[in-house]
Amino acid sequence: MEPHVPVETVAAARALAEQKKIDVVVAMGGGSAMGAGKGVVSGAGRSLIAIPTTYAGSEMTPVFGTTDRAEGRKSVRRDDAVLPRLAIYDPEVTVDLSPELTASTGINALAHCVEACYARDVNPLVPPVALEGIRRIVRSLPLCITDGRNLDAREDLLTGAYLAGFSIGNATMALHHGLCHVLGGRTGVAHGVLNTIMLPHIMRFNADAVPDAMGAIADAMGADTPDPPPQGGREISRMEFSASDAVAALVASLPVPQRLRDAGVAEGLLESVAAEAAGHSTVQANPKPVSEASVRELLRAAW
Repeated sequence: MEPHVPVETVAAARALAEQKKIDVVVAMGGGSAMGAGKGVVSGAGRSLIAIPTTYAGSEMTPVFGTTDRAEGRKSVRRDDAVLPRLAIYDPEVTVDLSPELTASTGINALAHCVEACYARDVNPLVPPVALEGIRRIVRSLPLCITDGRNLDAREDLLTGAYLAGFSIGNATMALHHGLCHVLGGRTGVAHGVLNTIMLPHIMRFNADAVPDAMGAIADAMGADTPDPPPQGGREISRMEFSASDAVAALVASLPVPQRLRDAGVAEGLLESVAAEAAGHSTVQANPKPVSEASVRELLRAAW
């Protein structure tokens, strides 16, 4: 499996499944393995069993994407038939996951929760689930980085990722996921890494449009986040510490790239990515209006 699920990977797997008359597909791995498995069962009357080894949460969503690497474009689809019939969570299969992958896929799960909290027309049952996911993720992720073999923390983080996947699977994705999908298709940088870099910037952009949701997110992160850094030479209180500040502080404490340039994204791509993303239907589902200029500013700030 390769990041962002190249279309040729799915085509080869589908051909093998048809040749062998396969009824059930088992996907074991991260989000790309889940995406490939979904591609094999989509429209084919097959069933999917998922065994996640990261915190991408794809096992809980009817969404999957494939990438045309020649065009540098990632297409995302929603198909209820690809939702796994069974998901098996076993913390023991995650203990060898590197700190870097633990961190980036853990923040991917956090991003699912965050965007579900302020999604347009979201079912009122979803935000409480997403907020519980946030509590578990910010509590367990640092512990998993410190000691990858801590099974209690690994199980807690898997539970958070499960809640996150459920949340975004029952909500409308917006600017964050839409922009990360465009960036991933263009650059090949792992989805979790892009989530980690972009999330604080996009939360800061959306904050004034969804203040109640951001307040609830900040409360859910609570004292489990790193201490607020000084600002302007003075200490700041938790009351002044916004949701985006809390996420930025958490990201800064993790072994992950902090800027797009650190992840290998070329500066020359930013203009064309902004133009493509601004017209993306997922980006336009954002609770705050998004223009090409605003996307460009976000990318510049993250670069």
